[in-house]
Amino acid sequence: MATSNLHTFISLFKGTENTDEPLLKAIEIPIIQRDYAQGRTSKEVTRIRNRFLTSLYEALTQNNPIKLDFIYGDIKDKKLIPLDGQQRLTTLFLLHWYIARHENIDGKEISFLKSFSYRTRYSAREFCQSLIDYIPDFSKEKITEDIEDQSWMPLDWQNDPTISSMLTMLDAIHCMFCNTSGLWERLNSGCISFYFLSIENLGLTDDLYIKMNSRGKPLTEFEHFKAEWEGFVAKINDESDLSYELSRKIDTEWTDILWPYKGSNNIIDDEFVRYYSYLCSLIYYKKYPKEERPDDILEFTKILFYEKSSDAKDNLMFIEDCFDCLNGINIKSLFEKFLTQGEHVEGKSSISNLESIDVFEDCCNNFGERQSAHRRSFPIGRMILLYCFLLYLRKKISDDLFIRRLRIVNNLIKASEFELRDDRMNALLAQTEEIIERGEILIPDGRPSFNASQIQEEKDKEEWLKTNQNKAETLFFLEDHYLLNGGISVIGLDNVDYTNTFYSLFNCDWSLVNRALLTIGDYSIKVNWRYQIGSARNDTPWRAIFRANKENAKAHETLCALLHKRDVFTNACLRDIIADYLNTTTTYDWRYYLVKYESMRPEKYGMYYWYDYKDREKESYRILMMLTEKSIGGRNFNVFLKTLYDLGNSNDFTLGEYAYSGDGDKLISELYGVYITCCDSSYSVSDLTDNTLLMQIDIPQENKIDVKDRIDIGLEMIRSVREIKKSKQACIEDNHGEIIGLNV
Repeated sequence: MATSNLHTFISLFKGTENTDEPLLKAIEIPIIQRDYAQGRTSKEVTRIRNRFLTSLYEALTQNNPIKLDFIYGDIKDKKLIPLDGQQRLTTLFLLHWYIARHENIDGKEISFLKSFSYRTRYSAREFCQSLIDYIPDFSKEKITEDIEDQSWMPLDWQNDPTISSMLTMLDAIHCMFCNTSGLWERLNSGCISFYFLSIENLGLTDDLYIKMNSRGKPLTEFEHFKAEWEGFVAKINDESDLSYELSRKIDTEWTDILWPYKGSNNIIDDEFVRYYSYLCSLIYYKKYPKEERPDDILEFTKILFYEKSSDAKDNLMFIEDCFDCLNGINIKSLFEKFLTQGEHVEGKSSISNLESIDVFEDCCNNFGERQSAHRRSFPIGRMILLYCFLLYLRKKISDDLFIRRLRIVNNLIKASEFELRDDRMNALLAQTEEIIERGEILIPDGRPSFNASQIQEEKDKEEWLKTNQNKAETLFFLEDHYLLNGGISVIGLDNVDYTNTFYSLFNCDWSLVNRALLTIGDYSIKVNWRYQIGSARNDTPWRAIFRANKENAKAHETLCALLHKRDVFTNACLRDIIADYLNTTTTYDWRYYLVKYESMRPEKYGMYYWYDYKDREKESYRILMMLTEKSIGGRNFNVFLKTLYDLGNSNDFTLGEYAYSGDGDKLISELYGVYITCCDSSYSVSDLTDNTLLMQIDIPQENKIDVKDRIDIGLEMIRSVREIKKSKQACIEDNHGEIIGLNV
């Protein structure tokens, strides 16, 4: 391991107590480096600058020494060309100049400051040299006002981004340090220090040089976060070795881990911060579930590694372990070994086609980001899935055990859409540990975690497999059907042999599947105030119906009865089942009408509303089909009037699109001056002007169930209305020789 020495900005040029020989004669920021950025005026940089200066201020005024991040560079003829640390060195240069001039330090004592220079631009180099001899007016609110008026400061120098940034930093230093005294002595005594390593001692390769210089042009939080983190770590039981080792790993092994995930501009800072934030979040969820997690990474770091001092070392060990376990492995291959997208592969767990296989990459790119106010870019399910892999690596779990245990957790994740919440994360992570580390599926005792029905199902599967190990792969194949998402209760363990039959069924036209199921029974589920059946074009309704919950008992019974009818399903055999039902049924409940008439099946969301659902469930014929998923305020139609309208083959009637709150519950004819409504046991024809009832057509029923198709009755009624109109018109022509309007 390369060794480093602890230095101050002053000791680099003047030597230390151990040696009077100075390490450097000069520091030169090379032309290839970026501009000085810590004085930029953006909101984010201003926040970072204030935190950094506050740390320096507290160290000096409270005589509480601070160790900054490592500084690396190439030394030639005792001239340092900084590789990593330009920003910190420049800020220290400005701080030393300010304190020296503020405390009237002799010019000879600060002559070493002339050895700091910028080669990025002529103007930046000359500004640094001219600043050394200048003594500002400290009584002014902004010391840069005088600097900008000096003869050695041309007006166009303010356009140099490095000089502009330095001026902003000087004003910030003045604002914070203007009322201090006695700080030069503390600078001399090493109150602000850092470890220094030369490239030669570190043994850098060209590739590692690029990695270490991959901070990029924009100023990020990374270098400030890193400095603060190492500072807090150094205070853990006064173990500076921990801080040194942490810094070394960040710049070497951990950089290697993240390097394959760098952005197009060779920056890994954001990826590091996102993964680190993910790990810090895990600590919060596990140890401090009732405390609010901060959004700011620097605040995160301060709390976990300073304020919670009793846990600080354990917190550090967890972070370190979760980085170290990824060292030296092909991370992408790791996830490809155990995960597959959208299809069943033996020995792997199936995730959505919309999710990437490399969960670690997903975390590095998206943790902490949001697609919307209520949608995370890296959701809780993915957080838990990544945690499974960290447990696998850290606990050295065998592949055979991990394959099975990962499948269990993956099934639970997919079945727990509504349970994956922040307030459950402590229990979710604890149960994940129980499964991955020990293979235990425990029913939570007063500790809500994953979906309770799915937990019980997974526990039942484990018992079932003890005596049905020969059917394990069939079970896993069934679990991986994309409509089941791991939950097979709608079929049941006793019917695992139906697996291939189920696959063949849902390879058919889903509209035919829906109708065939309805010929057997009511497999719908109630969703608050509405009822859902399957859809021909949308898998969401099917997933909801098949999800493990107390509602799917009817779906289980109906689906298994259908699966029992054939070994292999085709569209043709489904049509036969439907035709047989329509030809033999003698009573016509709502299922019959949905099976027979296409107009009654919107086929996207499969949602229906019964006006009398609170009192009569689905006994009423006052049924609306919804063209939206969740709102009765969207487009909706009375299913019977919509069918009459579609089958009427005429432009003499109109039907509105909002049956619940508009004219969609009336079939209207301006031509005939009437409107038609559909009730439980009859149709009504009423006067369009004064709502007078003109005609009522009863629908034959037994036990409140139709015994004659009400659509046939309704079509005959419309024909009658037209015939009456024609008869009236003929009568008028005979008597008056002209046609005039007349109600039925």
